[in-house]
Amino acid sequence: MNLINYGERFFDELEIAKYRRKEVSVDVELNQISMSSVGYRALTVIRGIKDKKIGIFIVDSDDEGEIKRGIEQAAKNAMANERDEKWVELPKEQKYNAPEIESNYEIKDASPDFFVNLLNDAIKDVRTRDKRAMVAGGAAGGSWLEMRILNSHGIDIMQEFGSTFMYLYVAGRMGNSVTPGIMDFDVRRDMNLDKNFIVSSILEKLKYAYTMKKSNKTEGNVIIEPLALAELLYFTLIPAINGERKVKNTTPLSDKVGQKILDEKITIYDDPWHPISTNPIIADDEGVAARVNKIFEKGIFKGFLWDNYWGNISGEGSTGNGTRNFSTGGIGIGVHNLVIESGNKEKEKLIGEIKDGFLISGFQGAHSSNPDTGDFSVVANPAFKIEDGKLVGSTVFMLSGNVYSLLGNVADISREQRKIVVMGNGVMPDMLFENLKIAPVSR
Repeated sequence: MNLINYGERFFDELEIAKYRRKEVSVDVELNQISMSSVGYRALTVIRGIKDKKIGIFIVDSDDEGEIKRGIEQAAKNAMANERDEKWVELPKEQKYNAPEIESNYEIKDASPDFFVNLLNDAIKDVRTRDKRAMVAGGAAGGSWLEMRILNSHGIDIMQEFGSTFMYLYVAGRMGNSVTPGIMDFDVRRDMNLDKNFIVSSILEKLKYAYTMKKSNKTEGNVIIEPLALAELLYFTLIPAINGERKVKNTTPLSDKVGQKILDEKITIYDDPWHPISTNPIIADDEGVAARVNKIFEKGIFKGFLWDNYWGNISGEGSTGNGTRNFSTGGIGIGVHNLVIESGNKEKEKLIGEIKDGFLISGFQGAHSSNPDTGDFSVVANPAFKIEDGKLVGSTVFMLSGNVYSLLGNVADISREQRKIVVMGNGVMPDMLFENLKIAPVSR
């Protein structure tokens, strides 16, 4: 705590957040390894408050001397800023109730060679099993994070964890044209990435992508797969549960706590300790104890997520969802690991019961959705036509609507769940929707 003691000469309150990260990454482009890298970074974020004036300074080091100079600069920054009359205080010392989760130190010592060999084997496997297939892109790697959060109210919490990932993006040649790109992935808290699953899953869909099926239907039964579901929710529903938006009255859920908003089949919660979570944290980026936060329970909205600042302003207190912006050093409200509870029916059976419908693997344009209303208009691509319970070809169509209406009428949810790390961490099932209105797109 020597640095905290030093900083208290300049501030009424002080927070020092130290991060050390190792990242290993290997990229694939056009059937070959295009780049590999190992990166190390030490970063210290200093946030101090003097007379309700907040000063932040980021030091690209964990050297004590550099941090002390950063504290002095943060104090100068604070003096130059306006008072924030809404400021209450930094988090107080507290107990941590996270379960024991063992860190896999193999990830910390991982080298690019492991991921190069894994990707080369995957590329050979794809090209051997489908001569028309081309691995257009992909990557594999691992990251290891060590973080320590200290503040002048007695918080001092250290945590470390790592994860690995692999994904491939494959297209098939059809004369002078190519199929829609098919992507699949695996993420783990160990080194046991399932290359065989990724390759087999992609090639199974690719064989249907060679056949284009146009549809003149304007509505149909639709299964949305986990990745596509995450793409949609992270731009529509997730911003709406941010407590800052409640305070500013920019969320449609502002006065909806306790009300039934979604279908009763849907239960959603933020669970950093889920068995397949890749970031099982003890505390958030402010040192507030992490916990499981129910967001929707059987369709009923249970409450917002908060960081320390907005939780104090609202009177709700922090839910342990303070997340660091490493560009600015500031804190925002984020989801650690969004979980949608699974259903009881296997995905294969969901598909098998559809006589004439669609399977959506990905969306284009989800980023243009309106989080203030939940409205969206996206292109389903890649997507597949289902006839008599089987995939028969690829298709493309528009899907427009409102996320609350969509999730308010869910026909079924798969038993299987997938870990998602695109745009945010989550654990998602497949969802079946009946009689969705669609607009076919010519291609």
